[in-house]
Amino acid sequence: MNLGRPREFDIDRTLESATRQFWAVGYEATSLQDLLRVMRLSKSSLYQTFGNKQQLFIQCLDHYRKSMVVQLEEKLAANNSAKGFLREFLEDIVAEAQQKTGRKGCLLVNTANELSHRIPEVQLAVAEGAGAVLKVFHRAMELAVEQGDIASSASLESLVNFYFSGASGLRTMVKAGVDKRELEPVVALIMDSIK
Repeated sequence: MNLGRPREFDIDRTLESATRQFWAVGYEATSLQDLLRVMRLSKSSLYQTFGNKQQLFIQCLDHYRKSMVVQLEEKLAANNSAKGFLREFLEDIVAEAQQKTGRKGCLLVNTANELSHRIPEVQLAVAEGAGAVLKVFHRAMELAVEQGDIASSASLESLVNFYFSGASGLRTMVKAGVDKRELEPVVALIMDSIK
């Protein structure tokens, strides 16, 4: 029985290349030729392994979500202060404003703004990604309550949603080219609201 030729590429590395391409310019602006170039695949290999462009994009969103959650969980575990972790996350977003080029933002937020309202499968992938990130922030706020750094009368869910909305807004402002000096007071306001 002929099983065909074995794959000669690393699927995770190839998926990471496609994710970076979509993240840099968006779904609509990424052509099939762009994907074939960055993934270093033939058209037949791309379709056999990942499906069409939309199917590949959804796999990239899943890949991005998993990577982001791992990074966030590692940073939370390494930080002595859960509230400090939350502040550092916002400060990292603002730090991107200093870059002259490459202000990529968050792939999930970018996708929500670009096309999730038009493609139900993409909308679902974005919602799953946002939900996974929100769980990390929820855990951070639970820890901050335990550490005595949050004593708000607002529900934890409301605080998490407010924080996530603020972080998403900051990312959009960074992509729009707003200066770091204008964003730093916004970070302070967001953190002052989480008491």
